[in-house]
Amino acid sequence: MFATETGEPVPEPETEEYISRCCKYAKHYRVWLVPERFVLMGYHCMCLIDPQGKVIGAQRALYHNHALRPGDKKSTTLQVFPTEVGGIFLCVDVDIYRPEVARIAASMGAQIILCNQHIRPGDYSSSMVLTGPWNAAQLGGVYVVSVTNQYNCVCAPIPLSPLKDGFLWAPRRKLPMTQKLPVQQLDAIPKPKPLSRKLYALHRNELVG
Repeated sequence: MFATETGEPVPEPETEEYISRCCKYAKHYRVWLVPERFVLMGYHCMCLIDPQGKVIGAQRALYHNHALRPGDKKSTTLQVFPTEVGGIFLCVDVDIYRPEVARIAASMGAQIILCNQHIRPGDYSSSMVLTGPWNAAQLGGVYVVSVTNQYNCVCAPIPLSPLKDGFLWAPRRKLPMTQKLPVQQLDAIPKPKPLSRKLYALHRNELVG
């Protein structure tokens, strides 16, 4: 995953060139790559690039970050991308705080959630980690890699974390961050009940209980 120090998404006029450069990088180094968040057609987005340098899919934000991007459009469709390293869901910005997002992604086959987020310095508190990526890992029974301009961490279901604290990489500012994610171990973790693919601003009834 790429991340900038400011955490700001790539503005729409620069998106095409930026993604093109990321595709060349992924092809050159033969890696799966998730670039920094970007704006496209008024949507706040993330995308996944394969080792051949092709964009295999993108995820638009499902919820608004009202403090930073009040005018953005939002999507109602969640996608999980099957890859050789596991099912990947791209979690855009504040979507990480919505528990139904992680549950739906996991029910659709996600094993790894990759989240990129911008947090204003004055807004940051350690509780954001627990209510965001840590909570998503426990609810979905998945790995969650969270990269922000305030902290970076890798969360896992508590039984799969060495210290039984839900972290493979405890929150810190330091980058680069490298962590193995043994997705086969997730088979031992109970999965959430299947849920609808469609998301709306209010929680759906099936999310209760």
